[in-house]
Amino acid sequence: MANQVDVMRKMTKKEITRVFFIQNGLLILLGIGIIFISTGILQWMKELGFAWQPVCWAVGLALVWAAINIALDRVLPERFTDDGGLNKLIFKDRKPLDILLLCVLIGFTEELIFRGVIQFYFGFWASVILFVLVHFRYLNKVYLLFNVTITSIIIAGLFQFSNQNLISVIMFHILFNFIGALDMRMRYQNGGGVAHGEERRR
Repeated sequence: MANQVDVMRKMTKKEITRVFFIQNGLLILLGIGIIFISTGILQWMKELGFAWQPVCWAVGLALVWAAINIALDRVLPERFTDDGGLNKLIFKDRKPLDILLLCVLIGFTEELIFRGVIQFYFGFWASVILFVLVHFRYLNKVYLLFNVTITSIIIAGLFQFSNQNLISVIMFHILFNFIGALDMRMRYQNGGGVAHGEERRR
């Protein structure tokens, strides 16, 4: 984790953005490739459920969970929530629109992979566990590990109980990340110390 932060400190904001787009673009291509080989895009889309009611539930759930996380970030000691400074490097000096675009990219990519592919083909717990393991930087932080695990369970549960509505989990992920990132940006710019919402939710 420290090495990752050190590397990113040497990068400009444009370089960090470029890395995000390249990484997520490759993941999207990987996800589409797996879907094409396993089922075919059209058949995959037919088997996924699409309805607006689950999307509304996703928005409400994202607002509630984001509010809980923001409240916890304000009351817990810094040692529980400090991610090593990575979030500060990514979000402190970005405009809200830039943050939104990153959250859309991250939310779409991760839900395509973890719900649209892994949970769709391998089940609930496979997606939950792999989502947590991908966020390996939190494995030695008890609170952050607990938080990302609960977040993963919430998203996987939403996908399962919404009849595999991929749009709903993408909306949840985007909104949840965006709210956390905006709160983090505001606190950093106001000199509020460590802020740590979006990156652990990714």
